[in-house]
Amino acid sequence: WRRQVVLMNVNHAKIGTVVSKHGYKGDIKINISPFNLNNFLDLTTLFIELDGSFIPFSINEMRSFSKNVLILKLKEINSEKEVDEIIHKNIYVDSTKIESIKDSGFFYNDLLNFNVFKDSQKIGTIENINTELPQAVFEIKYDSRLVLIPIHKDLIKEIDKENNIIHLDIPDGLLEII
Repeated sequence: WRRQVVLMNVNHAKIGTVVSKHGYKGDIKINISPFNLNNFLDLTTLFIELDGSFIPFSINEMRSFSKNVLILKLKEINSEKEVDEIIHKNIYVDSTKIESIKDSGFFYNDLLNFNVFKDSQKIGTIENINTELPQAVFEIKYDSRLVLIPIHKDLIKEIDKENNIIHLDIPDGLLEII
């Protein structure tokens, strides 16, 4: 797989990171961003960013391990040594293959730089999506500091993609926590 060159016209969307090996036959554990996992069940290919290129890998088997962790068997990875080369690498999918995720509001990277409103008051802008924590969070610039708001469907009231606005139901006091 090292010699593959990707010239495909694909809109790569990051969905997670390879976190560890699982067993000794080349299975990998991936930490997935907080997406609706049902949208991934039909995927046959994913891309791993290696040396600045998106390398396609065929999915032989996919099973759920825990809430945001999947175990994958990739056709091209068959040993612990090969897994070691992709540990901590980002995983991407072709966003055109998972269009339903965008429509259902699960495509959080699309929300970067959105203006955040609580009730009818603008509180800041989404500076980053942090998926490295146990619970993915919006990093929002608020009163010249960064606040972390958990990404959870119950907190998202409305997403206005046309105007780059997201309305969040932020619990009282959460913005004051340093």
